[in-house]
Amino acid sequence: MELKEYLGVIKKRWWVLALTVLVCVVAAIAFNSRYQPLYKASVDLIVNEPSISSTGQAQVDSNSIEANLKLINTYKKIITSDSITKLVVERHPELNLTSSQISDKLMIDSTQNTQVINVSVQDSSYEKAATIANSTGNVFISQIPEIMQVNNVSVLNAADPNLSPTPVNDHRQMVIILSLVVGLVIGLGILFLMEYLDDSVKTEFDVEHAIGLPVLAKVERVAKSDLKNRQVHGPDSAEETAVLRPANEQR
Repeated sequence: MELKEYLGVIKKRWWVLALTVLVCVVAAIAFNSRYQPLYKASVDLIVNEPSISSTGQAQVDSNSIEANLKLINTYKKIITSDSITKLVVERHPELNLTSSQISDKLMIDSTQNTQVINVSVQDSSYEKAATIANSTGNVFISQIPEIMQVNNVSVLNAADPNLSPTPVNDHRQMVIILSLVVGLVIGLGILFLMEYLDDSVKTEFDVEHAIGLPVLAKVERVAKSDLKNRQVHGPDSAEETAVLRPANEQR
């Protein structure tokens, strides 16, 4: 098929393409109507607080750094344990959350070969997310000496509850754009499938393809207005001769 034939197929059944795109866009709008923004707050904890020498300079022992890097995986597990989350619930009863719900909200991450642990929380309320993140970090720091018999964790960066962040899950515009693309692809697929399955004869070219013989003449479509004019004024010779016209003159 040539480009002109492709455009002809689209023009013939444009309503199928329009309907498909419309359905996809409406589905995207319905999906976006259920959108609930989520905000992310996080606190950074640093492991292996350096000791202070007699000269007032920080001393960092390479062996202690390596040992604390190995402890990070243990710390990540402790942060989400009931011993930490239960204390968060006790300190903040206004959250109306259980210890298991807080544990599910906690996302613990650590950059490879660093001593920083990132504790992040996502919630529909940024203030609530910041409260959970900061409280978890503070509880962990207060409990780690008792649990691990060490005191080598401190807050590097706390979550600021006064920020006005943007949602981390706002993809509504992308959903609309994707619905348009998907609608066009599906609509074009349906159009050309319908054209491929349509074996009816509509033009003289279809007749030639079906019988393998050239078409010598065809009867043109006569408008109702022309029929009314003939009944009133009689047949016109020019119109009569135009009814039957050699097919090769119309191509």
